[in-house]
Amino acid sequence: MNGTPARMARVRPRLHTTLLWLLLLMPMMAKAESPFVLLSDSDGSYNGMLRALTEQHNGQLESEVLSDQTPSDHPFTLAVGSRACEAVIRLISAENYAMCVFLPAQTFADLTASPKGQRLLGERRLSAIYLDQPLTRQMLLAKMLKPRMQTIGTVLGPGSDRQASHFTSAANILGLTPLIGRLEDSENPVRELTPVIEESDVFLPLPDSSVFNRASAKWILYLTLRNRIPLIGFSASYAYAGAVVAVHSNVEQIAQQAMNILNHRVLGDALPAPAYPDDFSITVNETAARNLGLTLAPSDALVMELKRRERTIQ
Repeated sequence: MNGTPARMARVRPRLHTTLLWLLLLMPMMAKAESPFVLLSDSDGSYNGMLRALTEQHNGQLESEVLSDQTPSDHPFTLAVGSRACEAVIRLISAENYAMCVFLPAQTFADLTASPKGQRLLGERRLSAIYLDQPLTRQMLLAKMLKPRMQTIGTVLGPGSDRQASHFTSAANILGLTPLIGRLEDSENPVRELTPVIEESDVFLPLPDSSVFNRASAKWILYLTLRNRIPLIGFSASYAYAGAVVAVHSNVEQIAQQAMNILNHRVLGDALPAPAYPDDFSITVNETAARNLGLTLAPSDALVMELKRRERTIQ
């Protein structure tokens, strides 16, 4: 036993150091396991999201395409698309978590309107990264196109009171007058679209599936072109078809945001509130801009300026 106190004195600092490192490493050791990815379909866009998620995860992800069979429940599920999100909300068990991506904000709101959806949101066990852009972002871009604009128009389908309220609030924040057309089942879409587009300084279509079943994008494109009204699209394809600009987020940007959340989350942590994409791109149709007499900066410069303007209103 000779020398034991001295030996213990030498060992004690090492023990303290080891315990300190263990405490520091505990959050890393408690990281949630790799998420399970549930895809709404197997087509190119959903597979593109799976590839982007896998790349951001730095490793293979277990995945499944939604089918007639009941999907299995997992500790953490990334649901890609509205059908997968609906299935996860219906089947998720009490102790598990889920995040929905690749769906519009309005669709997620509809899917979570049930008591279970509201409970999952309240318990912070369900979240989302929307596919569409915040209205203020789109309207700020509109003001970059036409700094002296006063009115901004859109058209909504039946049961879109929530979207109308958000559109009005965003317009009011930026000092704009909102013009909102309504497409009901019995209405002629051209008759409803024409006065709204004619009175708008900029027209901003929203990803409302009920609208685009009645008034296809070609009518909106045609009427805005005929009336020389700048149109802001919500997808790159809209710009390719004739919109002056489109602001949108690609699968890589959404996947990176989703994996940033998961990589910094430890097991059992509450999820952040549903959110719009942090990062985005702008596609410019130079021919459409030139036809309207608009001189626009390159896409990268527009993105930088739009982000700067967003920071000023937050």
